[in-house]
Amino acid sequence: MKYLYFVAAFCLGALVPVATAATTDLKLKEALQKTIKNNPELLEYDYKIRAAGALIEQAEFSANPRVSAEIENFAGSGRLEGISNSQLTVSFSQLIELGDKRQLRVKAATEKEKAQRAEFEYRQIEVLAETTQRFYDILKLQQVAHTSERQIQRTERLIKVAQERVEAGAVPKSEVIRIKLQLERQYAFSDELNGKLKKQQAELASMWAGELNFTRVSGDFTFPLSLPEKANVLSAVNRAPEYLRLLDSEQLLQAQARALAADSKSDITVGVGARYNNEFDDVGLIVQASMPLQFTDPNVGRIKQSRLLHQSILAQQKQVRQQLKSLALSLVHSLQTHQSYLQKINQRLMPLSEQLLEKTQQGYARGTHSLLQVLDAQTELAKIEYEKISRQHAIYSDIIELERMTGQPFLGVQQ
Repeated sequence: MKYLYFVAAFCLGALVPVATAATTDLKLKEALQKTIKNNPELLEYDYKIRAAGALIEQAEFSANPRVSAEIENFAGSGRLEGISNSQLTVSFSQLIELGDKRQLRVKAATEKEKAQRAEFEYRQIEVLAETTQRFYDILKLQQVAHTSERQIQRTERLIKVAQERVEAGAVPKSEVIRIKLQLERQYAFSDELNGKLKKQQAELASMWAGELNFTRVSGDFTFPLSLPEKANVLSAVNRAPEYLRLLDSEQLLQAQARALAADSKSDITVGVGARYNNEFDDVGLIVQASMPLQFTDPNVGRIKQSRLLHQSILAQQKQVRQQLKSLALSLVHSLQTHQSYLQKINQRLMPLSEQLLEKTQQGYARGTHSLLQVLDAQTELAKIEYEKISRQHAIYSDIIELERMTGQPFLGVQQ
């Protein structure tokens, strides 16, 4: 399976020292490095894989030979009184597994270990996608906070203009109060953003169970961005972790079913030994062979269960594959919608809103426009700026979700 860009980032990042505690800016590459190295859930898989490997060792085990000793015809009555007529038998026996039990048992254990290793890769994709999403959530808030600061600066400049007009007797003092009220709302919103930033920074640091030793993330929403093609997305569905999990489960169930079928076959125990007759002072060899008579299959219930689970897996494969295709297509359409709207913002809405604010500010200074018109123009520009950030973030979020869903790189590492 092709590794995600997350893993590539880790490999490349091995050449770059991880940010120290003194560093206040965090790059995506560093966040992914920390996650791969210290995420508690991913670290747990190392033990799970080794535990599965131990079961292979257990499956290779063959039964040890047995030694037995038997004394008979002693301490009885008549001729069997005492030990003069006793017999001593010493024998060695060995269970011989038939039907390739050992090989099939090892094969089933090996498939389980392979499934555990594959699950680690699938889960790694999901965990790193979550880290990436949290990184860009913070980046969005940082840009919103920067936009909020620009809005505050506009309002502070407007207060100066309003005070000049009040001093000139052109407008009442209430206009300054009205602007100050608007400014206080903006200050409160800025404080709220700072609180949300700290919360999301802590949530990002939790992905590697680390201390919060950064104050901001370093990056940008890079545009123009090449969106994934529909054909490539549908093709990637065939390598989606959720779908591959079912294929791995099918292989594991088949291996376990073959091991169960072999286990239903009787094994044979053979032995050899010697018998000493005290009465005649003679020794003779003995040969033993035994096997159970299995009139019924001891694994009939387990085999039936395995067959039903296999049928369920086959049914799920088709349904999950179709479901993933539908979800992938919905994300492709969502990406196209967001990109189209973002283009309208950049080409039409943003220039018009900037022009509107400029004209109303000039008109307010001349006395041809009211304060409400200026505030309305400022609010309109701020909405467009926020909408631009939201659309950029939505595009990145959809692509990250596609990568999480398919396990394939569509975005690439953003420095």
